[in-house]
Amino acid sequence: MSAMPGPIELDGPPASESPAFHAARENAEPTRTNATPAAAFIAARRMFLKGQRVDMLALAAELGVSRATVYRWTGHRERLLADVLWSLSDEVFEQAKADHPEHTGVKRLLEIFRQHVGVLVQAQPLHTFLRQETHAALRILTSRDGGVQSRTVGKLAELYREEQQSGAFKPRTDVGTLAYAVVRVTEGFIYNDAIIGGAAVVTVEPEVERAAQIVALLLD
Repeated sequence: MSAMPGPIELDGPPASESPAFHAARENAEPTRTNATPAAAFIAARRMFLKGQRVDMLALAAELGVSRATVYRWTGHRERLLADVLWSLSDEVFEQAKADHPEHTGVKRLLEIFRQHVGVLVQAQPLHTFLRQETHAALRILTSRDGGVQSRTVGKLAELYREEQQSGAFKPRTDVGTLAYAVVRVTEGFIYNDAIIGGAAVVTVEPEVERAAQIVALLLD
């Protein structure tokens, strides 16, 4: 993703993490050269950011370990991809939070939403992934058990709860339900249906402002 930062400083839910992702988060200065779980995650993330297919056999060869070892560290390939996608999305989310300290309540929530989603829809590696692995990508990104949607909902709910507890935000429903609704609306605006015509083609349309208008209604 072209606008993505490099350091791995995340606070995702540990229960959802592979050993490789957890090790990469915990290691302040991970190395690419040693054959470790952290190195496996970093190598996979680097492949993704370069627009390359995250290939488990190539990953094993790069690290000098067996494919079975890589699977033990990262889980199956779609779980690894979910961790990579989540790590990148969460970094952008945290940056968006940090960039809007002057706002509170719905204003803050919408500014974070616009920045977070705006970066994601412009990320070329995400476009490449959706184009090359349409069905797997949509499954990972938009299904309840795909590994990205559930963590995104949890992160949003946490943010909404912060604003609610500060007294700046008064949601009309519980924050978990609200966060889920916002995520589903966002998915509907960002990811087009696959167009099958010899090869699957998916485009990611930057419908950020239109989505923000609907999200504003949900948050009001």
